[in-house]
Amino acid sequence: MVLFEAPYQHLELYTAHNVLVSQWYGGCTSAQYREALKRFIHYVDTRNIQYAISDRRMLPPLSDEDARWTVEVFLESFRKLPLQRFAIIKSFSSSAGKQLQHFIRNKEQPLPFEARVFEDLTSAYDWLTATKAV
Repeated sequence: MVLFEAPYQHLELYTAHNVLVSQWYGGCTSAQYREALKRFIHYVDTRNIQYAISDRRMLPPLSDEDARWTVEVFLESFRKLPLQRFAIIKSFSSSAGKQLQHFIRNKEQPLPFEARVFEDLTSAYDWLTATKAV
């Protein structure tokens, strides 16, 4: 079920396994980026989603301001979600990959659920659904 569609992002809930998939199609404005993350929080929280994927392959590096906002503001809400596992498809950009590592390996605010980085969507989805089935 498609929950949101824009030129820069696609957000879809796969109801068979209750997996939320966020796919970035490229860059966007700071306001669009922040609103997209708030939308993600809203859907995970209101639908009690325990498994999610963020496909960041096409997402370019964030501005310093958005990277800081992601760690200082978004991470606090993200950590409170009912997620059990979170899969990330790493960006094609090595700079964006370094920003991602800073987010998921934040020692001051560690994630309370398992998070893994993958090269492709199929591997990430298989990991989530296999874990869920156990």
